[in-house]
Amino acid sequence: MARHLTISLVTVVPYSNLNRDDGGVPKRVMQGGALRALHSSQSIKRGIRTAYENASLEDRSIRSGKIAAEVADIALTIDPAADKTAVEKQAKKIIGALTKNESTDDGADRSTWLSSEEITTAAQAALDASDKPSADFVQPGRSGSLAIAAFGRMFAAAPEKGTEAALSVSPGVTTHRVSIDTDYFSTVDDVKERERQTGATFLGVSQYVNGVFYRTVTIDKEQLKESWSGFDLPDAEERLGELITAILYGLPRGKEHSSAPYVQPALVLAEEQRYRTAYDFETPVQNAEEGGYLETTIDRLGEQYAQARSFDPGNFGPTEALTGTYAGLEGRFGELTPVDKDAFVQRVVGWIRK
Repeated sequence: MARHLTISLVTVVPYSNLNRDDGGVPKRVMQGGALRALHSSQSIKRGIRTAYENASLEDRSIRSGKIAAEVADIALTIDPAADKTAVEKQAKKIIGALTKNESTDDGADRSTWLSSEEITTAAQAALDASDKPSADFVQPGRSGSLAIAAFGRMFAAAPEKGTEAALSVSPGVTTHRVSIDTDYFSTVDDVKERERQTGATFLGVSQYVNGVFYRTVTIDKEQLKESWSGFDLPDAEERLGELITAILYGLPRGKEHSSAPYVQPALVLAEEQRYRTAYDFETPVQNAEEGGYLETTIDRLGEQYAQARSFDPGNFGPTEALTGTYAGLEGRFGELTPVDKDAFVQRVVGWIRK
């Protein structure tokens, strides 16, 4: 049995700007001589993590440059009578044991990612006020947070405490060329309008894209067993199910309240693999006769699915699953029969747990 399972996702993302650069323009990339819209892997990971932790309320984590303040706040919740100044000082020392050494201690805050359990343990250590604060509250290479185990973390001053990522996440890129559209907008002044005066309070522009995005997530189940200390807990399957569901729905969140960007995936294909591979759209697909790029994208993906097995059938294991909202999936991917979302998730979780 192979250790990798790659999930390919094809999603139609309507008019939106989920992931933008420092100038507010939707992220993009030139690929195959065509301008494509892009969702960075970092923004997708954030979307997946947020979706997972919102669904799994008992498995939370915090990533922040102010994590020492979080530790101090929890410590003072545990013991309201504790000396606030002493606790805050001790919390900074404890977190500093992870993030700062002689070469990095410039006084600046450094983003640290800890599970709620680790934060509580650190808070208790801050109350104990040891003369030698340490990073012992973090397990070397492991975490009880499934999100941390999935996406990995590192500590500048304690590299042995870092957690290797069990998931590899690609950017999402449109399968076709796109144009970036500009929306001119203004802010109406209620008082001026009431008094029948002209002129807006603010004038501006926003930029948007739309298209069919392809992205992948590869699960390394052996690494997940090493990185996640909760693998054998009674609720492990439930948490894994929530994570797989979050992978299906997790997208970037930029300007999400200015559009309706979230659409269920048209296609989700899971493949057990010896070597992690994805499919490519280096040549941009053309629109179908009736318009749209979804049909031609799925056609291209089906062709590559067959070609991959013709080239190296030994790279693919017996575990496969297919789902999605597209009505024409039947017969396009070998003998795979589309199933509903829950059956797909169960299939993937079952493979991880074997």
